[in-house]
Formats: sequence, structure tokens, C-alpha cells
Amino acid sequence: MSNSPNVTVVDLETYRSNPDLYTNKHFYKVCIIHPKSILHYPNKSITIDKTALVFTNPLLVYNWEPISKKQIGYSCLFNPTFLATNTTDLEKNNPLLKVGANNIFYLNSDQEKHITSLYLKIEEELNSSYKNKEAVVSNYISLILHEALKIDPDFNTNSPKCAASRITSLFIEQLNRQFPIRDANKTITLKTPNDFSTFLSVHINHLNDSVKSTTGKSTSTHIKEKIIVEAENMLYNTDLNISEIAFCLGFKYPNNFSKFFKTNTGKSPLEFRTVTL
Repeated sequence: MSNSPNVTVVDLETYRSNPDLYTNKHFYKVCIIHPKSILHYPNKSITIDKTALVFTNPLLVYNWEPISKKQIGYSCLFNPTFLATNTTDLEKNNPLLKVGANNIFYLNSDQEKHITSLYLKIEEELNSSYKNKEAVVSNYISLILHEALKIDPDFNTNSPKCAASRITSLFIEQLNRQFPIRDANKTITLKTPNDFSTFLSVHINHLNDSVKSTTGKSTSTHIKEKIIVEAENMLYNTDLNISEIAFCLGFKYPNNFSKFFKTNTGKSPLEFRTVTL
């Protein structure tokens, strides 16, 4: 296994044998899969019976079921902190990382060989001692994303979007736009499903039903998970004190933030900061 705190690459046999990896839904995942597998989503299942490049993201509920006895390929996992630090534009603009996007691209032998070589480059870079290796890795991930877009150059225009997907995409876009927070005097303004329904001029029930049907997770769960990720990022990467972070994340009182954080992570903000520093 090759990794850094925010990005990891593993072969599929290691991936399959490590539940902490394949059940971790907090990571974006880009996998090249050769043998037969099934991807299960809340409303459908897709059988992969030839070499494919597969994209999944933390916004979706899914389960990977390997069918072939031996799994061949690689999985590259990276978290929102990696995207925010290295590939902000990619996170905002690349359709492959958004809700409702096609996420399976079948490869011919030449494409498989080329994309596999990029995974090996990522593995090599992550095993190096270069201090800016995450930035280099982000470039290789970008190349993989572009290879998928080359397979379907009309991806943006050909991807059908139902009303539920459009509403969900708008919700996710507005949620992500509030972060990262770089000003200690700034606080998020959209903190609840009602806040988002008002902002988007969508009835709260319609918003909740759309998000749940598209991603398998509730609107409030998406908000909670995003705030946790950003809290961890701010505790790890900034010098803001706990009260300042609580204010930035929309908590009126620091004690409420501390209770929320510990309930969802098992650690108090101070314990998290002490352990990770």
C-alpha cells in the first residue's frame, strides 16, 4: 500500500481484503477493474464484465461486490482535503466527480495499459520522499480523469439529468461553495435543510426526496458530514482556536460544536488536534 494522509493507491486484492478501505465512504475513488464485479446503488445494480474505469464519490451510497475470485486492478482513494488543497478547480468543474454523473467507462487494451501506468506512477510518487508529492499525484489523477473524458468526449452533453439530479447537484454545489473557510470572521450561512430549500426556492420535502433518491443519503447527513470534514481540516491545517472554528462552522456556542464533533468522531476537537499534530 502506498499512501499519504489524504491520498492512497492500492491493488484490488489489497482493497478487497481491507474493509476499512472499501467500506470507507468519505473518499473519492478512481478504480481500474479487470475481473467481473457488481456495483450496487440504492436504485440499481450494474455488472462490470470487462475492464472498466470506475469513479465513485462520498456523496453516493453504493456497495462493490467482487465476483471473480481474483481481482486485478488498482484503486486510488483521495479525500475532500486532498481535493481542496491540490485540485480545487477539478472538484468544482469536473463532471466525473459530481452527483448523477456516469461513472463507468469501459477500456480497450491500449487504454487499460496507459491508465495502469498512471496508477504505477502514483504509487511510485507516494513512496517517494518528495515533500510536494501530493501535488504531483493530483496531476496524475487529472490525467486519468481526462482519459475518461476522451473515451466519451460528449460526456457533458450526453449525460441525462432528471429533475432530482439537478436539484441534488445544486444543493451539493451550494454546500461545497461555503468551504474552505479562510477568514476567521466568516461563518457559513446555509446550515440546515430548510436553509438550502429557501436558498434554492425548492420545497423542503422535494429537496429531501431528491437528495435521498439520488445519493442514498439525507440532506441533513450531507450537511453533517461536510461540516465534520471541514472541522477536521481546520483543526489540522489552521491555527484557529476551537471557539473560532465553531463560529466559522455556524455554531453559536463552542460547547455545542465540541459536543457535535465528539458525537460524530469519538474525539473532542482538542483531542483530535492533539492526536493529529
